[in-house]
Amino acid sequence: MKVISEQRPPREAVLTIDLDEAEVEPYLDQAYRQAVRRLNIPGFRKGKAPRRIVEQMFGREYLINEAMDSMIQDVTNKAVEQENLELGGIPSVSIENFDPPSFKATVPLVPSVDLGDLESVRVEKKPAEDSTAQAEGVLDQLRQEQAVWEPAKGKVEMDDLIELTVEGWIDEDGERREIVKSENTEYIPRPGTRFPIPGFDEGLVGLPQSKQTKFTVEVPEDFENQDYAGKTAQFEATIHQVKRKKLPELDDEFAKGVGDGFESMQALRDRVEGDLRDRDQRNADATHQDEVLGKVVEGATFEMSPLIIEHEVEHYVHDRQDEFKAGRFTSIEDYQQAIAWQAMSEEELHESARPQVEERLKRAHVLREVASRQGFEPTDEAVDAEIEVMAADSGDDADQVRLLFQDPDRRESLGRVLVNRMTLQYLSEIATQSTRAAAKPKARAAAKPKADGDAKPVAKKAAPKKASGTTTTPPTSA
Repeated sequence: MKVISEQRPPREAVLTIDLDEAEVEPYLDQAYRQAVRRLNIPGFRKGKAPRRIVEQMFGREYLINEAMDSMIQDVTNKAVEQENLELGGIPSVSIENFDPPSFKATVPLVPSVDLGDLESVRVEKKPAEDSTAQAEGVLDQLRQEQAVWEPAKGKVEMDDLIELTVEGWIDEDGERREIVKSENTEYIPRPGTRFPIPGFDEGLVGLPQSKQTKFTVEVPEDFENQDYAGKTAQFEATIHQVKRKKLPELDDEFAKGVGDGFESMQALRDRVEGDLRDRDQRNADATHQDEVLGKVVEGATFEMSPLIIEHEVEHYVHDRQDEFKAGRFTSIEDYQQAIAWQAMSEEELHESARPQVEERLKRAHVLREVASRQGFEPTDEAVDAEIEVMAADSGDDADQVRLLFQDPDRRESLGRVLVNRMTLQYLSEIATQSTRAAAKPKARAAAKPKADGDAKPVAKKAAPKKASGTTTTPPTSA
């Protein structure tokens, strides 16, 4: 195999690959063996026709075409290894000549990053929030969870559990249009509820028990159901029973019934406040690390092949579309993006996603470069310790977690998370120092700030990788 390699900016290698007859032959033979099993050739059973017969009937070009996909991927991998290239993404391959085969592969190399004056980056770290008020909210929620429903006298109040029979309608041109009809149904009226219409729950408040009562609700003009918007809804309701929550006292007896039990109310309060402080500190650390990483990216310069960006944009758009189709929305921003994307063409989708994808790539490669420069590597002991932390958090599934991470690929992935963690901690320390150099952090599996999920640095210089796929364009000449 003859390979001519030419480097070109930004961070790409162009390989011209020529194969001789001896190198092509194994691929043709493999293509023949696969094709003959599905071809119907007169005078021969399926799979039994000699190769020369197949070539006489279908031509040598047929076998070359059958062999082309595997040939392209295989010879591109070999050429990358032969030239000792650090593969940064999926190569794009064009067929220069069909027979004998000749290819031109544009190989994206691992991007280069100049971190600039990293030591001068400064970002103020905001203190964690005071969790005292939040602790009271958690304790109140625990009370709500342990409350019991008891029959109550008098009129309906918000958050009561009521049993009611109700019928609601709107009069339209002398006809009665039903909104809701239900008998002996349990229901909890809550402020701001918009079903069946806004104001229905407020209309129930104050109704007496064991008496049919009528009330009306003016439906807001901006109600999403335009069949009801701006109209007057009429209701007839009978409250058969009212139950109200009886909240337990926040005392030692209450504390003993929470979770696995606490010796006293003070012990429970201390645990709640401690957990909230830990959570708020993790959030503060993660926010600071994210701001610092963004600042480092701003000051860095990059050389990155457009092929890497294009591939990541395609991958990102495809994954997000799958998530939206499945109804997986983790934030209101996700939902808004899904709505916006529905009106876009494929080209507009890619352009819309490009800035976010480029930022993610830059962050990932900054982390990779910093980790490589500092020599951060996850030890087996650190990975094992992190697995034990996750197992402890998994309760009865602890053994399943340990079994899951016996897989080498999963252990390697977890190792990258630990490297991310060390790197983000290191950058955070640089950004908050005054004059001293940031201390080199150790891998601590028990420390669990959330790592940047998009960043996947490596701890040392990567060996040449194989191309797991290629982008192929038609031949420019035959």
